[in-house]
Amino acid sequence: MMIDNSGFNKGNPRPFLKVLIEEKNTQKRRRGKMKTKNHTLSCYQYCNRVYDLIQKLEQIEDKRVHPSVKLPTVILVNLFSLMSGLHNFKTMEDAINDGDFDEFFENTNLPSADTISYALKHADLDDLRQIAVDTIQKARYNKSLNANTIDGLKVVAIDGSNVFSMESERLGKNAHKYEHNEGKSIKYHEKMIAASYVGEGFAPILKMERIEAGEGELNAAKKLVRSLNRDHHQYCDVIVADSLYINAPFINTCIRNNKDVVVRVKQKNNLIKDAEGLTKNREPDHIYEGINPGDEKRTTGTFYDLKIWDEENFNWSDVDKPLRVLKVEEGKKVVNKDEDIVKEETTTHYFATTMEKIQLKALTAWKIAHRRWDEENSVFHWLKTHWNFDHVFSSDPHVIQAMYYIYLIAYNLFHLYIYRNLRTFDFKKDTKKIFLRRFYRGIIRLNEPLYYPGVSSG
Repeated sequence: MMIDNSGFNKGNPRPFLKVLIEEKNTQKRRRGKMKTKNHTLSCYQYCNRVYDLIQKLEQIEDKRVHPSVKLPTVILVNLFSLMSGLHNFKTMEDAINDGDFDEFFENTNLPSADTISYALKHADLDDLRQIAVDTIQKARYNKSLNANTIDGLKVVAIDGSNVFSMESERLGKNAHKYEHNEGKSIKYHEKMIAASYVGEGFAPILKMERIEAGEGELNAAKKLVRSLNRDHHQYCDVIVADSLYINAPFINTCIRNNKDVVVRVKQKNNLIKDAEGLTKNREPDHIYEGINPGDEKRTTGTFYDLKIWDEENFNWSDVDKPLRVLKVEEGKKVVNKDEDIVKEETTTHYFATTMEKIQLKALTAWKIAHRRWDEENSVFHWLKTHWNFDHVFSSDPHVIQAMYYIYLIAYNLFHLYIYRNLRTFDFKKDTKKIFLRRFYRGIIRLNEPLYYPGVSSG
């Protein structure tokens, strides 16, 4: 039998092509299963099997008297509506009236938009918060978040955000008041403070709390750090924040709660003046080329050439321990698919940290500071762009905070299901947006009820 020079029998596929074809066919079968699978049913079962969702929802105190629509029903409608692209109370009501939830619930009264708002107004916020806490704790216990690190460190970003604004004084009496156009117009802003993991993989949200009217973001952040330590003991190694948080009381709060910090430093801060005096006219301590903060192996995208000057033992303000300051000259390069540099720019940034050189490498400190943007770009962007987080659900602060907790629970369960339960999901190739459609399709295609507590006597 003749064998040609390519090393395979004539008339037969090449061995490596066989493997390639088999892999592609396997991927097609897996993707086909993922498309036809009822993800609403699968996610519901996953949430109950792993996180005891229904059991916990039924334990929430409802302060209404003889309600005709039970609170677990209201919250379930909210949770799976958010996961399915139905992102305001009126849209949820329309879906219920159209019969979209008929197969989800059996023998159960379903809420109107007004009922949803009224029920949340009387839901116990501590009970809702505890469900959010328990979800993260169970994910940590199951080691579902182990990969979410930066060079082996668990990092949490803290940041504030404007959620929505309104012009009505009646609606905005519990919000932050701002004058515009020299006092000719007034707007009321709803603000919140959040903490989320940053690093590889998805970024679970740990906390989302209202910033009350008249309360500053820094004071809200200090309260948040204390509550994180209460609810999520040993939840991270480092807290990272933007330049607003280069503040002695905030840093001391972190230190006293056994957390180190990495904070961007403002240009006008006297730390920069001191650092410049120590680094002037000398070579950088570290030089790196072609670095990306995420460590992915790729040839396109954004890369950095870094020069880092690293000094420690700065006794600054009333901070409880000396700070370390890093001056970083970033040469940013954007490379296209043809591996051509299409954009270049050089900027200088300063970062302060409570961690000494022996504890934290300079490059890791820079990565942590850069990955802080994960919270803004991933968490806030996703919630506002795809889940309509900036919609005005209510003017009642109790309802708004209840929705923050529901968003937090839904966001974490949605991502845990996709990233930790679905073996076929490839976040580099698949998009999370397609699951909004798949969850909605799953709701209307259910062939068995998922929740049937019975109609209440009310």
